[in-house]
Amino acid sequence: MKERIRERIIKFSQSKPFFILLFAMTGFLAAISVYAGIRNAAVYSQDFQYDAARALSAGIDPYDISLAGKKSPKIPGLTDYYSYYESIGAPQRMEANQFPSLLYLLLPYTFFDAHTARILWLISNLVFTAMITVLLRATFMKQVEPKLFAVFMLLMTAGLPWRNQLGVGQHTLFSTAFFLLAVYLSTEKEKPGAASLALCISYFKYTVTVPLAVYFVYKRKWKELILSIPLHIAGTVAAACILHESFFDMIIKPLKVASSLSSEGSMDIGALTGGGLISVILTVLIMVFLIVFAIMCPPKEDNLVISLCILWGLIMTYHRLYDYFIMIAVLGYFAVKRERYADILCLLTVCAVFFIPRIFNESRGSIIVTQIFYYAFTIFMSFAGVKKITDLKNRRE
Repeated sequence: MKERIRERIIKFSQSKPFFILLFAMTGFLAAISVYAGIRNAAVYSQDFQYDAARALSAGIDPYDISLAGKKSPKIPGLTDYYSYYESIGAPQRMEANQFPSLLYLLLPYTFFDAHTARILWLISNLVFTAMITVLLRATFMKQVEPKLFAVFMLLMTAGLPWRNQLGVGQHTLFSTAFFLLAVYLSTEKEKPGAASLALCISYFKYTVTVPLAVYFVYKRKWKELILSIPLHIAGTVAAACILHESFFDMIIKPLKVASSLSSEGSMDIGALTGGGLISVILTVLIMVFLIVFAIMCPPKEDNLVISLCILWGLIMTYHRLYDYFIMIAVLGYFAVKRERYADILCLLTVCAVFFIPRIFNESRGSIIVTQIFYYAFTIFMSFAGVKKITDLKNRRE
């Protein structure tokens, strides 16, 4: 009887009516999420860092202003920018937690007034979302059934992380799009020079893409990794000369700004430990684990490697829930492997992150429940990854 029920469930889950229902549900939720995200981004986009980029372009040190921590600081050319946020009851302070070479990537937007730049950034993030969709299909989800892939993309768009990412004008959509472009150019097109440039640009949200770049270690794409660095060195030198600061200050100051946020994440180690030295030690240990795993992992396990880089990357440094939309790529591993219980655990974890905090207005209790799902799944995946290595070692012996 139990076996018959299970067979009927499996049969229905593969039927046309099931997918029609699934498309209708995820499509409806995605439409609401897109509307809410666009509406919020047009009004807020407070994390865009337009002010920091504008200050840097004018030869003003954005890091000293950020470290001062004053809301609505008096900066030439940014009076209207801060007045706008004050008028909507959301006064802002500058938070230049990006290295100068990364802030320079926003220079094209600083040629426009703050309102126009905010709208252009919103449009850009929608374009980056489209890029992510196309490039995921061309890389880590190319073996996923087309109808299932479409559901995954609707699920990503419907979730709280993507909506908040768009609404607050964050940079993870930008960085993820260029990281996937780097993967595509490197592994599918064999164009290391273009891949290096894309990877260089992807470091804009380095807390996301540096752990993901371990994938290039796994693929032994050393050229792309090495060539992705010089432009950032040049950008840092340029900023040091323009601001009449030392090269090391241009590295240390952004890190100081970033460290002040280390305990304000959602589910990461800093949020658990309150930041400080223990958080730094754990971050280093996780990064070492990912690199060692990438070096030792057997071939043709691309999706497993990128999944672990995503899962641990979102734990090891400061992240709010808006960064967790990249978890959708983990579904690519199980959509192909089809492991009965593991894929259910994966789907439950993704849905927990995407929807539980949204339903309960990101209450502390909802974050804790989601965190339990997330950490349990990450540990499960890590054991699965280590097992791959031990199985390979046993076969060789």
